[in-house]
Amino acid sequence: MRWLGLTIVLVLVLQMAAVLVGIDWSAEGPRPQITGPLVALAPLGFVGLLICLLASRLEVPEQRLTPLRILICALSGILALGMVIAVPYSLDSGSGDTARTQNLDQGRQALKEARAIRDDSEQMKAFGEQLAQAGRLAADATDQDKLRAAETMIDEQISQIATQLKLVESQQKRDTRQRIIGGTTTAVVLAIAFVLLALTAVL
Repeated sequence: MRWLGLTIVLVLVLQMAAVLVGIDWSAEGPRPQITGPLVALAPLGFVGLLICLLASRLEVPEQRLTPLRILICALSGILALGMVIAVPYSLDSGSGDTARTQNLDQGRQALKEARAIRDDSEQMKAFGEQLAQAGRLAADATDQDKLRAAETMIDEQISQIATQLKLVESQQKRDTRQRIIGGTTTAVVLAIAFVLLALTAVL
């Protein structure tokens, strides 16, 4: 059983190494996101260490401290520390989709500009004239017709931008909730589990 447990721990180490090696640390831009993959892999290490501890207690129940149990305690402590370090990273607002954040900022700016144009009567009149010159209105359109056409078009644009913003913001909120449950909460639970495992190994 101890070799089975150590094999699982070795698989964990190899998988974590694969995640870290696959990241281009020298690339410019957002910080590489490793919290999710590492938290997802951590239960594998917990199971492996637990199997090792059970095997040790079954094989030499009379001995409290053995090299294997000290190793289990040390590895559990390291993984618990790793989960604690992962918590602030998972809470970081910058750990979301950078492209989506940029789209949100651009959408909010576009909505702000569109509303500013809508509230500016001079710009609305000029826009109405542009629509008339582009052949979007009847040749005999009055100034009021031009203004109404401009207002209608700007209102439609504002409505479209607002709808798109709501969709993106809704998706961002869902991603945040998922990150908190799947990343932060899981990391806290695993940190507690590894601490308990470390204490169980030496007590």
